[in-house]
Amino acid sequence: MFQLKTTALRACAALSLLALASSAYAEPLTLAQAVEQAIKQDAWLASNSKQQQASMALSQGATALPDPKITLGLLNMPTDTFDFEQEAMTQMSVQVTQMFPAGDTLKINSNQYRVKAKQAQWQRANRIALVEKDVTRLWLTSYYYQRALAIVEQSKPLFEQLNDAVVSNYRSSYGSVRQQDLVRAELELSKLDQRLIELAQARDNAVNQLKQYLPEQFSTQLTIANQQSALEALVIVPEQMSQSLTTCLTNHPLVKLLDARSDSAQLDQLLAEQKYKPQWGVTLGYGYRGDAPNGNDRADLASLAVSVSLPIFSSVRQDAEVSAARLQAEALLSDKELLLNELKARYQALMSNWMQLKNRENLYQSKLLPQYHASSEAALNAYTRNDGRFVDIVQARIAELNAQVELLGIQVEQSKQAAELHYLLASQSKAHLKGEQL
Repeated sequence: MFQLKTTALRACAALSLLALASSAYAEPLTLAQAVEQAIKQDAWLASNSKQQQASMALSQGATALPDPKITLGLLNMPTDTFDFEQEAMTQMSVQVTQMFPAGDTLKINSNQYRVKAKQAQWQRANRIALVEKDVTRLWLTSYYYQRALAIVEQSKPLFEQLNDAVVSNYRSSYGSVRQQDLVRAELELSKLDQRLIELAQARDNAVNQLKQYLPEQFSTQLTIANQQSALEALVIVPEQMSQSLTTCLTNHPLVKLLDARSDSAQLDQLLAEQKYKPQWGVTLGYGYRGDAPNGNDRADLASLAVSVSLPIFSSVRQDAEVSAARLQAEALLSDKELLLNELKARYQALMSNWMQLKNRENLYQSKLLPQYHASSEAALNAYTRNDGRFVDIVQARIAELNAQVELLGIQVEQSKQAAELHYLLASQSKAHLKGEQL
């Protein structure tokens, strides 16, 4: 029964590795390519760009005056005869009225649409930075499982050699210890096969999550490039920052978005203040009169009128609108301060985590990995001299294997923390907004 289970596990592992080998024919996807493709095909970015263009179009049209009004009328028609020429006051009237909005209302409306367009740009900058961060994390997760799978697969021949040695010893010796070693060797090989299956499954899940950000041509086969340089490229240290932390965070797209919203609130206040000013209107009129009953010609009539609104009874409503707009602008300033504090706290926490991970990486590379390897070699030498136990070799080899995978996990997690730091330090130059002026 044990042998049957072992054979089944090895068969599953072989199928998993065969699938990995078949996918190797696909072009490996580097981190830079994944980010570029994800940004290029993001539908949200395309929609946001259209909204920005719409706001700019509305900004250009907002400065136009309202359409004039034309009034046609028949004035002072006598109702006893309905004769157009009977009365001198009877006339055909044409009037054109043009209204002029109060104060700088048109200019402020145009500026509001421009500010809205600027908000769309900063929203897009933040979206790009978010996509870059999320794709980087998913790519790193896929990279981790692919590399872990390779590390475990590379160590499998060592366990197979140990198993062959135990089988050979078991055939020449029938002691209970040797039989126990045989069972343990078969068990460890089966556990290794099981681990390979689990890693392959985790890798496939991570790759499938990454595919949601990629174009359709990546929906079938996708392999992650064995790109160790990607881990190094994401490293950030405080000395590499050309500006202070506060300055860098002030340039973050989310902060700039709040600045744009604050500008919009200030324009709302200015627009509300325009209602205190009068609204003007001009009316030009022309009246055509018929001839007198005796045949004499009657002069046509022209008129000019100027109207002006008197904002007397609406002062309470206008005061409330101005006050509300001012309070909204002040609230956005408070929101900006809270956001900066939040970003700074996140940066400091991420930087602390990154430094601790860096210390752990140095410890693994300088001490732990060499010590695990030395312990594994010592256990093997002792066993070959009949001075050690087989279980000690297995435990030492597994500990060394686990240490290699743990080091990989530390390096990948360090890169994920760096990706988070990159997002916090995102700015216009980081946003891939080529040719755009924010």
